[in-house]
Amino acid sequence: MYSDWVGPATLGILVVWLGVLSLFFLRQSKFLKSFFPRSGERDIRKKFEEILKTIESFRGELSDLESAVEAFRNQGLQHIQRVELLRFNPYDDTGGDISFTACFLDQKGSGIVITSLHARVGTRVFGKEVICGKSKKYQLSKEEEQVIKKAMEDE
Repeated sequence: MYSDWVGPATLGILVVWLGVLSLFFLRQSKFLKSFFPRSGERDIRKKFEEILKTIESFRGELSDLESAVEAFRNQGLQHIQRVELLRFNPYDDTGGDISFTACFLDQKGSGIVITSLHARVGTRVFGKEVICGKSKKYQLSKEEEQVIKKAMEDE
């Protein structure tokens, strides 16, 4: 009763199993051929030494890249990163908040502050050096201090 289909079923299972094993064997063979080229050199220790040398060279290049990125990062801190503008009216006889104070600072708060005071008789422009959020040489007006403080607060 079972003899009619047991033989073909067993044969079918064996064929599928052999197909799966053949696939694994071919994949393994392909990997080994890529690992050991046809140059005749088949010493696995030498191949591992080659791989370790390649990895070490990559580590050296990575270290060089990390130091270059750090140099760029440090250089970037010196560029203008904090900019702020304040418009105001310093005199009673003019309107429209035409006067302004603008600051241009790097990450550490050093740079310049420019103030333009507009009156009916003319406009005056002042520039002051700022070092770490303070002016060493000239006294800052309240508007200049305000704009520098606001620029330093922005993160």
